[in-house]
Amino acid sequence: MEKANQIGLDYEYWAKKILYFYGLLAIVAIGGQLVGLIVTFYYYSYYIEEYISLRMIWPTSFIIAIILICWFMVRVLKIFNPYILFFAGTLLAVVMILANPGLPGLQMTLLLPMAISLIYLKKFKLTISFLTNFVALLVIYLISEDSRTAMTPYEYFAYLFILVAGFIVYLAVIERGTEVLSTLRHAAEKEEDLLIQNRVMERLSKTDALTGLYNHKTFQNYLDTLVQQAEGSGMQLQLAVLDIDNFKSINDNFGHSTGDSVLKHVAEAILEKAGAHDIVARYGGEEFAVIFTEKTFDETLKLLEEIRKGIAKLKHPEIAGRRVTISAGLQNHYPGLSKSEFFKKADAYLYDAKGNGKNQIQHNRSYNYII
Repeated sequence: MEKANQIGLDYEYWAKKILYFYGLLAIVAIGGQLVGLIVTFYYYSYYIEEYISLRMIWPTSFIIAIILICWFMVRVLKIFNPYILFFAGTLLAVVMILANPGLPGLQMTLLLPMAISLIYLKKFKLTISFLTNFVALLVIYLISEDSRTAMTPYEYFAYLFILVAGFIVYLAVIERGTEVLSTLRHAAEKEEDLLIQNRVMERLSKTDALTGLYNHKTFQNYLDTLVQQAEGSGMQLQLAVLDIDNFKSINDNFGHSTGDSVLKHVAEAILEKAGAHDIVARYGGEEFAVIFTEKTFDETLKLLEEIRKGIAKLKHPEIAGRRVTISAGLQNHYPGLSKSEFFKKADAYLYDAKGNGKNQIQHNRSYNYII
């Protein structure tokens, strides 16, 4: 089965649509035969038996057989080959033409399978359909004496030229359709690229280029929003300010690029332990800030202690396998505590941790963790 990956076409969907169209065409054809039967009964009653046998039984049997075969192929065997469907459409048109040779213009039903091929927007498929129908019309002229006697020589060639003209027009339709499709595809690709660029730019504007954490501005925005929410809803909220101990000596002894590597490792360690709804930011220099949400103070303190211990265990190959530590200040939010005071208190506890020997957490409780 041919893949429909060039224009995003669902072959199964359109095979079922074509089958539905052929069913309607069959209903119209059989309906026309019934109308003809009524007319024959009233005006040409002597011809009724011949009409039923020649104009109803065999064409109706062929039409129903073609529809049933198509239905079995599409619905049961799951075969959606368009060329088979084109050929089935040609057979339907041929049966209707042979069953009604004296009906003028019925040869133009051969344009219908060609029109169906337009669905696929492929010139090759249209060409195959055109050649099939062109040959079918020639065969009708050769095998059906009734069809030949019902038309003048002019009409013989006129119908052939109409098929050719239809083919040329359909080619133009496919070219235009392909052009429109290409334009739409390019527009969609540009829109997608622009969307990706906007997302990238938005993320870059919110994150720190070195660590990938939120930057100072984004942290302030989140802190402002979360403090307002906590004030209105009583949501649990804690703020930790962290600083790498003795970081200046790393830059002085190993260089700023090495210091950057250490910053990345510490940032990754913090982010790895933080919760999915926590806000981790690089506040500035070697200082980080974490807004903890949806946790009690004791849960946050325990998590922050895990972060501190995890960082203290890390060996950094950039500084000859040495370790670094962090100090942290932790403040719990309570009603009436403003954003600025919230941060000042956490920052003050950080300075207490630094002043008390570093590598520890100070907070607004009567105990802390020190190793």
